[in-house]
Amino acid sequence: MPGTKSSIQKLLFIGFCLALTTNLSSFSAEPADKPLEPLSVKVAYFNFGKIRAGIPEVANSEAIRINAEAQLRKDVDTWNSKLIKMREEKKPAAEIEKTKQEAQAVVRAKQEALAQLVESANLSVRVRVAQAAEAEARARNIDLVVDGQGLYAGGQKVFDHGVDITQAVLKRLLADSEDKQKPSR
Repeated sequence: MPGTKSSIQKLLFIGFCLALTTNLSSFSAEPADKPLEPLSVKVAYFNFGKIRAGIPEVANSEAIRINAEAQLRKDVDTWNSKLIKMREEKKPAAEIEKTKQEAQAVVRAKQEALAQLVESANLSVRVRVAQAAEAEARARNIDLVVDGQGLYAGGQKVFDHGVDITQAVLKRLLADSEDKQKPSR
């Protein structure tokens, strides 16, 4: 859903905060009032929006979502027209109410199916992006990777001192997509 942080972004943000403010090796052994110690962390960031835009599967899932929403709007219009026609024909109120309830049930079921479709596609993409970002971090010996698009405060230091790995993550994802499309022998 637009405007909400994904659970991956939340976890990355929490990890970022912990890494910057605590010495993780002594996290549970020291008392809570211990003074903060500086910690050197290699930070990288990527732009999730740019990565999503560059993955062909995302474009396909987006097209499916748009088509499903259009079909849903068409169904709602069809049901509304049917209800209006029933009222104009002075059908009994009980029959109109029954049709209205049927319409609501059908539309609700289609809305839920659409939400599941979109959520499934989004989760799949987020998992793949997280895996590619983790692989890139390991390859570059980076301690922390954050989604630069999801930073709401304090991000300037990340951008100033971090490394932008957006293109490298996208390259890994595209290579992974190509590998999956190759026929197995």
